[in-house]
Amino acid sequence: MTDIVFINGVFPPDQYGGAENYVQRIATEFKDRGYEVAILTTTPYKSQSSLKIKSEERKGIPVYRFYPANISHRSNGTGDNIATKALWHQFDTINPHAKRIVKQFLDDHDPDVVHTNNFMGISASAGKAVSESNARYVHTLHDYSLICPKSNLLRDMTLPEDELGVCEDPPPPCRMYASAKRKMIGKPDMVVGPSQHVIDVHQKHGFFADVEAVRIQHGIKEYAENISQNPSESILYVGKHLRAKGLDTLFEAIQTVPGVTLHLCGTGPYDTRSEEVAAELDNVEYHGFVSDKQLKELRQTVSAAVVPSIWMENSPLTIYESFAEGLPVIGADIGGIPELVDENRGRLFPPEDTQALVRQIRELALHTDTQPLKRNSLEWAKSRGMNNHVDLLSKVYEI
Repeated sequence: MTDIVFINGVFPPDQYGGAENYVQRIATEFKDRGYEVAILTTTPYKSQSSLKIKSEERKGIPVYRFYPANISHRSNGTGDNIATKALWHQFDTINPHAKRIVKQFLDDHDPDVVHTNNFMGISASAGKAVSESNARYVHTLHDYSLICPKSNLLRDMTLPEDELGVCEDPPPPCRMYASAKRKMIGKPDMVVGPSQHVIDVHQKHGFFADVEAVRIQHGIKEYAENISQNPSESILYVGKHLRAKGLDTLFEAIQTVPGVTLHLCGTGPYDTRSEEVAAELDNVEYHGFVSDKQLKELRQTVSAAVVPSIWMENSPLTIYESFAEGLPVIGADIGGIPELVDENRGRLFPPEDTQALVRQIRELALHTDTQPLKRNSLEWAKSRGMNNHVDLLSKVYEI
């Protein structure tokens, strides 16, 4: 018998986002507390045998994988055009094969708790299987993939001049998509959101109306013992290089502050643009992928981190990690970011407002004594240790 089963659409080495790291981390924490845990996820198609569950061990955790019948595995994309993408999402929403496999797995392992995370990739039908089992069903909201097939609630094709904007009123196909998801995921016993914002948005779109929901912010595993005393006149961006991350606003802003250096870390589809900006501007340094050690060193030397997103971020881990190094954050006032960043630990600015961002960069990197902000950031991080996060989850699990 397994005490806790964690379900997620993909998992390393087929990693897609922060949810996968979260599942590995939380599964390890509960294992260290003496619980029998397992992870159920997917694998790319290799042969007919991929349609059945195979087990392995990853970092000491039993991981069970199968290929949910579809036109492709999520790690390989969801199709090359609108028609194939629509077909992929239809299979991903209503997938009798995935539901059958998940049901059989739960029957065999008989867990006390099933903690689902991102369904995209394993099928919303997995939620229905969990709902029909005897286990306590807990679901964590990591993004907006139950509402939006792109997961970010950003609209582009229907806006003028290639603009991006928050999708406040989804078009009919997206409303049909969300309606199908609502039916297929079943009814959780409890919903968890790292931000209140992500909970509110789902409830606004008709999800979890009669389900108890609670905000549990992420837990922090490690943090600095002391804050840095002499930061350089520089700022740091860490994350995927995507247009939705607000990089164009950041690039425009840094051009007008030549006395401040911008360090860019991470990779993504916007890499080429990031490298071009670094080549054009003397005060931009593109690092690409960096090790944890390099990142820690950068966070100890810069004046502030910057999170300029134009999409409604849930509860960005990069902010937690910055605070854990005593680094204040300049963040866009959107999504769950203002639940983390305030005047005590950084500064907020309206998304896509270049001049407002310039003012905040100048204030924190050039004019303000950031030592109080650094101390506040580190103290906040210390109050949100991983043990506290797991304690709160244990109450939700009722174990």
